[in-house]
Amino acid sequence: MRRFLSAVVLAVALGGSVAAAQQSIIDGWAWSTLVPSIAQTDILGTHLRELRNEQERRSTPPDVSRLGFTPSKARRSANLAAFVEKTRAADPNGAADLQRLFADGDIIERIGAAIAPVGLRTDNLADVYALWWITAWQATRGDNDTLGRDMYAAVRAQAARALNGAGGPARASDAGKQELAEALLVQTTLIDAAVEQAKGNPARMRQVRAAVAKSAQGMGLDMAAMEITGGGFVPNGKR
Repeated sequence: MRRFLSAVVLAVALGGSVAAAQQSIIDGWAWSTLVPSIAQTDILGTHLRELRNEQERRSTPPDVSRLGFTPSKARRSANLAAFVEKTRAADPNGAADLQRLFADGDIIERIGAAIAPVGLRTDNLADVYALWWITAWQATRGDNDTLGRDMYAAVRAQAARALNGAGGPARASDAGKQELAEALLVQTTLIDAAVEQAKGNPARMRQVRAAVAKSAQGMGLDMAAMEITGGGFVPNGKR
């Protein structure tokens, strides 16, 4: 999401925090530490294995409304504070940088404004999953260009089918949905910034690509086994 998410981090005066955030992605805390159990980490992997079913890809649009939630500013403050504390034990420097980032205005609102042009919102899990999925997949290719609205919409529909099929995320409370969404949004932004900062440094980019691919495995996703099209993600037969 170049020109979008990277700007959210790069526009704030955090000294060396972007480099620290990049190292945090490489060290692996950003996924395993932040994302709550509601994520049900096998759901997108299961969905990917079902993508060979052409009828499923052509089915009627999923009910995205079940995945929306009404965000609370108080819950957001609590969530961001919890992300910092969860990070502190594994990466004190990264935690301090996150704290400074979160202190400089409402980062979720900034992300919301950044992704609105491609038709995504921060208060719906389908939108947020789609954003994370695409950003992580691009990162494993060393890329963070902004794609067309049709691609984001197609992946949003795929994510909605997977989340609705899993049941738990759709049935979660507003608080549970918000916690998951904000964890994914923070990680997505750090991934995007890590890719942007690694450009021009092949060795560093290889580290970022490998780290994001490993994190995606935690969601049951083999990023090397898929490609993105105007109709969303499809298997590429490489695995």
